[in-house]
Amino acid sequence: MTPLLMVAASALTLGAGTPLLLRRLRGLERWPTLAAWLWLASPVGALAAVALAGLLLLLPTDPLGPGVAELLRTCVMALRTALSTPDASSTATLAGLLLLAIVAGGLLVGGAATGLRARRAAGRHQDLLVLAGTPAVGMPGVTVLEHGHPFAYCLPGRPGPVVVSSGALRRLDAGQLAAVLAHERAHQTSRHHQLLLLAQGLRVGFPWLPAARLARQAVARLVELAADDAAASAQGRRQVAAALAALGETPAHEAALGATVGSAAERVRRLVAPRQHGGGLALLVGVLVLALPLTAQVAAVALPLARVAGTAICPLG
Repeated sequence: MTPLLMVAASALTLGAGTPLLLRRLRGLERWPTLAAWLWLASPVGALAAVALAGLLLLLPTDPLGPGVAELLRTCVMALRTALSTPDASSTATLAGLLLLAIVAGGLLVGGAATGLRARRAAGRHQDLLVLAGTPAVGMPGVTVLEHGHPFAYCLPGRPGPVVVSSGALRRLDAGQLAAVLAHERAHQTSRHHQLLLLAQGLRVGFPWLPAARLARQAVARLVELAADDAAASAQGRRQVAAALAALGETPAHEAALGATVGSAAERVRRLVAPRQHGGGLALLVGVLVLALPLTAQVAAVALPLARVAGTAICPLG
């Protein structure tokens, strides 16, 4: 298999196959933060392979200019032969430029659109809290919103505001409220908002990539599990489970992360009856399904280059 085909196979595997396997590895929930990074590595690795394929298609064979052409022409031809890239043609050049433009454009559009939207949403919500929120007595950094439905969420920052509804304050006892606040502070100290922004930027910039779409969903769920674990370490699993059961499920504001996001019943079961086995194997499989295609795309280019560098044909060797 030529390097170009190996890189293309790596892109296909990471972009479509790997997320399907990760979704089946339920044991990864024992390490939710690490699992979130594995999910993000899948679309990032696929996009790196697409960009690398574009570079391979653009590898030049024509003279590079007066004064250096004679020195480098032999080396460039040797590299092209080693990498088995197509002969220079307008089609190959156009395809290479198109692949690079897709990756660069998607990163630019996704990052700019997601960042701008998140900043505007956070700003609007901060204004809302100034107008309608009340500082909680005896709880620094906590704002109370008058609302009959129980909910709690946090906005980005260290420390950023934690918002609790008056309905939640009436429903939760002291231990449960402490567990909810620990959950929200865990989001902020672990910078889970940044993980979600990265996942959202990839989804917006590359909606055609299955790994980007699935990663956004998976990361949103996994950061909630990570915050559950952090709160459980501080307040106890049963307190966190009781708080989740009391709050139920409420969608959070688009700029926020909330304790009530996701399936409360599923998260309660995970806290009350955690998995005892299978997590180590799931982690090993998850790392391998990412490491193998990533290693393949690096080796597809590095090994031929190393062979060329070791010969006397290339002046750079």
